[in-house]
Amino acid sequence: MSRRALPARFPPAGRIRAAQRYLRGRGGVNSWALIDNWGRLHGFAPHQVYVTASLVKAMLLTSYLRGIGNRMPDAAERAVLGPMIHVSSNEAADTIYYRVGDAALYRLAKLTGMTRFSVAGYWGNAHLSAEDQARFFSRIDRLVPRRSRAYARGLLSSIVSYQRWGFSRYAGAAGFKAFFKGGWRGTAAGQLVHEAALFERGHTRVSMAVLTDGNPSHEYGTETLRGVAERIFSRPRRARRAQDEEAPEELQLGGNRATRRAGLVDVHRYGPRIRVNLSYRTRHNETGAPLPGYCKSWALMHRWAAFSLGQVQRFLRRRGLDLLILDAYRPVRATEALVRWAERTGRGGAVGTYIARRSRHNTGSAVDITLARDRDGKRLRMGGFAFGPSSHTYNASGRILRNRLTLKTAMERFGFSAYLNEWWHFEHHIRPNRYLDVTLGCGRHN
Repeated sequence: MSRRALPARFPPAGRIRAAQRYLRGRGGVNSWALIDNWGRLHGFAPHQVYVTASLVKAMLLTSYLRGIGNRMPDAAERAVLGPMIHVSSNEAADTIYYRVGDAALYRLAKLTGMTRFSVAGYWGNAHLSAEDQARFFSRIDRLVPRRSRAYARGLLSSIVSYQRWGFSRYAGAAGFKAFFKGGWRGTAAGQLVHEAALFERGHTRVSMAVLTDGNPSHEYGTETLRGVAERIFSRPRRARRAQDEEAPEELQLGGNRATRRAGLVDVHRYGPRIRVNLSYRTRHNETGAPLPGYCKSWALMHRWAAFSLGQVQRFLRRRGLDLLILDAYRPVRATEALVRWAERTGRGGAVGTYIARRSRHNTGSAVDITLARDRDGKRLRMGGFAFGPSSHTYNASGRILRNRLTLKTAMERFGFSAYLNEWWHFEHHIRPNRYLDVTLGCGRHN
């Protein structure tokens, strides 16, 4: 068939780019895969592998129906299959899994063209990618036997309302019927939220999967799902591009190959409007001179700390405030120079209390930070930065104390703990156990 004979492509290229831009600005770990009505794959990190959660239950349903042949399941079988899909019953999934086993799931994955699917000993241990699920849902009608096809479609289109927190709102508004399954659970990184679906409108068929992990809450993950669906199914003028609008077009993220290999990311990846003024890159710090290793004004942190800091920024901006970073990741050589300065100038007593020989800053998990007004960038009154009792968070009163507590409350809300001896210093609850001496852009040898 010639290209001229093909129907108009859905979704248009502009909507695909909008979804990709949106995901680049989201926190957590996110993947998206879409097979358009021309059968072409699009996506954002579509090969990233995730633990399945309940997403695999659609595969269990399909494997079971294939196993019983070209017939409708009987009443006893429907009493198990129905709850597994309709309300995502784990007990029902256990029953079906022990009937079909790993071998049937692997056969289905091979038929579907999945390349990253794996399972061992329990359905909840299955791993897959967004591309795997987009390919599975694009072919699900052909995989289910003809006699039970309507039954399977009925289940996948009648998920209970309280589990319809992802695609269906925007797909339905655009006239598409959705056949889908979602999954959610906690992981070591945060909250995992998945959804995969087949969408139909007339002769137009599109499949899509969004897989996410490391979300600070279930609600944040479902917001990511809805954000993608909104950009795919809504007209561009109606699509809300909250994070796209928050990020300036001219924003250039800091870092280089060496910092990326070390696991450091620019905080602006998750909080584009965070302000930065690195005091150790200038003479405006306690030493009176720049510290070694600070050649660029890059505010870098490890991924989860940067993600949480973006959450703090968005929380404070609703109150008319911005974060202002004074120091984030600090190379080991800068910490060693700070220790030498303290010992040379008779401030050795501060080493081990206010100045650490190996700092959480060296891991990318600590940040020195203050508050500024959003409208003009003016710093709030927070008190001084002296090494002594005046820097204790609670050793203040009036407006200064209120401002310190505003910062402390916001940071602790999103996973940071305060160091009370220094009102400006906070450490993320995820703490990598490695101290880095990668410089902030100081020549070829970092």
